[in-house]
Amino acid sequence: MDPSSLKILQLRSHAGFYGVEKVVVELSVGLQAMGHRVTVGIIQHAQQRDSTFRNMVEQEGLTCRLFATASPFDRRTIRQVSEFIKKEQPDVIHSHGYKADVVAWMAGRPRQVPLISSCHPWLETDNNRRAALYALIDKLILLRFDRVVAVSDQVRRECRVGPLRKRDIPVIANGVAIPSACAAVDTEDIRQELDIPSGHLLIGCVARLTREKGHIFLLEAFADVARRCVTPASLLLMGDGIEKEPLQQACHRLGLQDHVHFLGHRSGVPAFLRQLDLFVLPSLSEGIPMALLEAMAAAVPVLATTVGGVPGILDHGQAGVLVSPGDSPALAAALLELVHDRNLRDTLAQRGRLRVETVYSRTSMCRLYEAQYAALLRQRKGGK
Repeated sequence: MDPSSLKILQLRSHAGFYGVEKVVVELSVGLQAMGHRVTVGIIQHAQQRDSTFRNMVEQEGLTCRLFATASPFDRRTIRQVSEFIKKEQPDVIHSHGYKADVVAWMAGRPRQVPLISSCHPWLETDNNRRAALYALIDKLILLRFDRVVAVSDQVRRECRVGPLRKRDIPVIANGVAIPSACAAVDTEDIRQELDIPSGHLLIGCVARLTREKGHIFLLEAFADVARRCVTPASLLLMGDGIEKEPLQQACHRLGLQDHVHFLGHRSGVPAFLRQLDLFVLPSLSEGIPMALLEAMAAAVPVLATTVGGVPGILDHGQAGVLVSPGDSPALAAALLELVHDRNLRDTLAQRGRLRVETVYSRTSMCRLYEAQYAALLRQRKGGK
């Protein structure tokens, strides 16, 4: 087996195209560019009609394999993945998320394929009881994995309780591609589409419209900014989710219906980000948010909350500005400062891009995972 050219199955259960899916695509693209042969396995419910994940995988020139499922323990799904393993003989199975972990373990372990899992934040749903149960099941299954990796220090702390408390769990932060510094920016695209005057600052957020993303606090803060700020601004929310209608109702209650635009789920996030004057992520929980890294890579100044791995990324005042989660007045104050201080925004944008280039790039992430694969295979062969 040539460790410089591995056959890798990246496995993820399909739930849309969000942060974890972006990680899978970025990692797969980077590994393939390094000479590895990557297949992205998507575990998809038979009734799932959203093909965004698959489209993004194929758009990047990656091999995609769909595995139909009716439940996390669907025997037909296990059989499909097992047959794929038997035929393709991957050197490593790398799963992401509890459903993929279940399938990877049940299909891969009998065939003695090395298993590695990346732990992303478990509490990805508003139903925390169910999420807590999933997290417990996942931790029990991960005891059987050869390697377990966390995407942030906070996730590692969550891992190292209960069944996984004695495991050596390294942290590998998410990474993104670095766009060219001279990438074209058509500043009129989104303005023309939404009929936003050229003098308005564009403040944007890219996140699912769910409670844990904290959009309501951003709306409350932006209402204060709209009342007090001399510089006109528009707030653009890219993403979709179950909180869309309540958030739209909040906009009307706060008198923001002419200032806030709900863009829904869209492709072309990097191009959208490059048109912004400021990116805001008001989350109540996070791991290593890909949208935040993408904004920094696009040289857009960022404002975010002190959750998950975000403080380590931004280092308050250095690569971005931080406020406490759920604190609308603090968020409004930070927004006003950034809106009024162009020099501060420019400085943060430059530092943010440099931070991604040096620490949170796709290349850095892929090299670290490649080292984990190599160590795992050496361990399997009895090496040091």
